[in-house]
Amino acid sequence: MTRILRAVLLAAAVAGAAGAAETARPPKRWVYLPVNLYVNDNVAKAEALLKRAAAAGYNGVLFTDFKVATWWTLDDPARWKRNAQAVRRITRALGMDLVVCVAHFGYAGGILYHDPHLAAGMPVREAPFVARGGALVPEPTATIRNGSFEDLRGDAARGLAFQDGPGTSSFADTAEAHDGRVSLRFESFRAGNEAGNGRVCAKVDVRPWQQYRLRVWMKAEALDADMIQVIAIGNGRTLQHQAPSRPTGGERAGIGSARGLTTGWIEQSVAFNSLDCTNVSVYAGVWGGRAGRIWWDDLRIDDAPLLNLVRRDSLPLTLAAADGAALAEGRDVERVVDPGMGARPWKGCYDTHHEPPVIRLAAGSRIREGDRVRLSAWHTAIVNDGQVNCSLAEPAVFEICEREIAHAAEALEPDGWMLSHDEIRTGGWEPAEVAFGSAGRLLAANVKRCVEIARRAGGGKPVHVWSDMFDPAHNARKDYYLFHGDFAGSWDGLDRDVVVIKWGGGSLARPGLEFFAGRGHRQVIAAFYDGDPAEDRAMWAEASKGVAGVDGVIYTTWRNDFASLEAFARLWWPAP
Repeated sequence: MTRILRAVLLAAAVAGAAGAAETARPPKRWVYLPVNLYVNDNVAKAEALLKRAAAAGYNGVLFTDFKVATWWTLDDPARWKRNAQAVRRITRALGMDLVVCVAHFGYAGGILYHDPHLAAGMPVREAPFVARGGALVPEPTATIRNGSFEDLRGDAARGLAFQDGPGTSSFADTAEAHDGRVSLRFESFRAGNEAGNGRVCAKVDVRPWQQYRLRVWMKAEALDADMIQVIAIGNGRTLQHQAPSRPTGGERAGIGSARGLTTGWIEQSVAFNSLDCTNVSVYAGVWGGRAGRIWWDDLRIDDAPLLNLVRRDSLPLTLAAADGAALAEGRDVERVVDPGMGARPWKGCYDTHHEPPVIRLAAGSRIREGDRVRLSAWHTAIVNDGQVNCSLAEPAVFEICEREIAHAAEALEPDGWMLSHDEIRTGGWEPAEVAFGSAGRLLAANVKRCVEIARRAGGGKPVHVWSDMFDPAHNARKDYYLFHGDFAGSWDGLDRDVVVIKWGGGSLARPGLEFFAGRGHRQVIAAFYDGDPAEDRAMWAEASKGVAGVDGVIYTTWRNDFASLEAFARLWWPAP
């Protein structure tokens, strides 16, 4: 099909789906604007973009900046405030409303910047330690057989659950070993697996309710693949969602997918909680491999109960001797803190590459050399490329949200607030959270309180919220990522005056629109998401046909791609 014919057919689909009622301009025509206002030059860039948007008929801005939650703590808070006020003047001059994103409970770096120990906790229960050399050392509870791949039968490593395409797409490589004499090399992926997968998998016995760390060395050459993963799966649930990464300066960048990826040997390090599992399947590999090569070597599993240890009063660390007698920090051991938790490369950022803390015995400890001790504590989890959620019930998080909204009102004087309760992927395990009876009731109580805060501290301006965690057709469901429980009923925390920003297209679009319309909410569609603007417009026009209360649309880009800004406007409303 030629590009011209395709464009004609898409335009016809848009027109046919929209109908006569869709020819009027939607009342809210917004552009999503992520910008770091601590950088002075970004004000001029934002102004140029907003002038383009206003000329194309946009009349509102959905603004987000990590520093909305932190600006008053910066070395030069006056700079951020000055730039924020400049953007506010620009939007007013252009006749554009300004709605500000706050209360980031899903991507919680802004909240966690104030206190990394507000991260969502996952339980470690009775992890075994032994006293050696004046310290408590974790006792190993899991091991991977032949994770070095040195024991071979031809090109197949012995002891694995499976290996894709041995001798066809995976090979024992004695010229490219990181450790020992051999690694496993994958190439020509579809020759060994029709989906293009190139994986090794090991079955591992584990102890329930422990934190483990998976480590493996990886090297790539011109690799194209849909996904690279080092994961654990147990009882039918993915226990680890953290993406592999590589060093970039003083940070690490995620490499969940690959487009021509070439690297030297990089150690991957990811962590998971075993939950109620007694055995797991550990994978290292690529999914949807198309070209290039990847090597793996030295796959291993470590007990890491103290990695990213969360310390706050509501999540106590407890120690017990072999006979069950309680032991105490201060008397038997020194206080246990992970100094690398939530600190790299800056506050509110987390990693699994640093070493866990060592528990030192205190002077006069009742613990003797060789004694066995059980530890229970809480750690947090990393999802995808560094995402960490915060607690949904800890009182301190609401205090931070209130300060954030008050300071944002001071600097930006917005026309509305956007609660960022999206993709909340870890939580529901803490005692205060479990006390709500379900994940749905927990989130409902959380968002209800945040709405109240936004109205009180934010001058009574309209409140908006992302749709996904309150949409039963989307993320408001059971066992979502690493969250404990069922999000059903989360929507009960939204009163009718909260405007829902509906995202999630395709099969998710119409059910969600109808659900929120049935509850009496006004809605704004978050469209585009860096796809084809015409195809996206046709889909939303069909999905929203006959749905009451759809008040507008947002040009939503996660890649800062504003090339389609004007084309989007022409598709969604007539030229001004």
